[in-house]
Amino acid sequence: MIFDGHSDIFTDVTVRRLKGETQVLKNHHLPRLRKGNIEGGCFVLWIDPPYDADPAKRLGELMHCIKDEMAECEEAVVVKNLKEIEEARKAGKFYILPGLEGLSGIGTDLDKIDELYDFGCRHAMLSWNEQNDLSTGTKGDPNRGLTELGKKAVRKLHDKHMLVDVSHTNERTFWDMAKVGGGPLMASHSNARALADVVRNLTDCQLLEIRDTNGIVGLNSFNMLVDKDVKEQTVDGLIRHADYIANKIGVEHLAFGFDFCEFLDDEAAGSFCDQENTFTVGLEDCTHVPAMVEKMKKAGFSDKELEMICRGNWMNLIQRVIG
Repeated sequence: MIFDGHSDIFTDVTVRRLKGETQVLKNHHLPRLRKGNIEGGCFVLWIDPPYDADPAKRLGELMHCIKDEMAECEEAVVVKNLKEIEEARKAGKFYILPGLEGLSGIGTDLDKIDELYDFGCRHAMLSWNEQNDLSTGTKGDPNRGLTELGKKAVRKLHDKHMLVDVSHTNERTFWDMAKVGGGPLMASHSNARALADVVRNLTDCQLLEIRDTNGIVGLNSFNMLVDKDVKEQTVDGLIRHADYIANKIGVEHLAFGFDFCEFLDDEAAGSFCDQENTFTVGLEDCTHVPAMVEKMKKAGFSDKELEMICRGNWMNLIQRVIG
């Protein structure tokens, strides 16, 4: 079974519920997730364009729609720690660890981190691609990193035992976060820049830093992060990233953070991609994950290593950081 360390499904839940739909998870997502052997995942609250014009408003909409969706969905449950994950598994429930794909919605009010924690969030990035009051994403000023308030936010996230995520930060912010310290750093959905030279991927130095903080890197299936050559944006290309990262920092620091987005509308997808499609060939959506795992086995990953990558490394990190 597999834990997906990064999913934007809550965005789809919000879009559909605001149009009047209910039971979005049951009707659109859970059957496919189960077909893909996905037993749970980190589902993020993402403030996507054009809603980033008023991030506080969009954050409120996300929280409202997610609360209502989870209240009526009997097949899935929000979890806040490893104990609740295991209870959900025993009950046969799909489990969701809520996260935050950026903190633009809180503005300069760090007390709102407490509100989001009480809502159930146990994971956070400081920025998506934008630069905000706390930090700088990959599309922000490359000479700008964490602000002083952002450093306080990092310390607060660590103090609250939340997973601190460096995916989407620019390099200056990454190293500023490393200097702050306080706990493991992880990149929930990033690949190796040595194989695909794009700013969203991690340099070898960044990979080694994540290893040294005892964090993990989640493989991202988004095609532009697999290879700059469209012809090489295949599942075999993503497996090359898996092999590279495992050899560079150890298989105990490798996991999945697929970032599937085929269910997003054209407006949301177009906010971060200038290609017609966003999927990796052979990994078009979550139902193809079991086939990828089989390919990884044929590529030389052992059953024990695959168990670690599919689930074990995430559970280990959750236990160490969240409890």
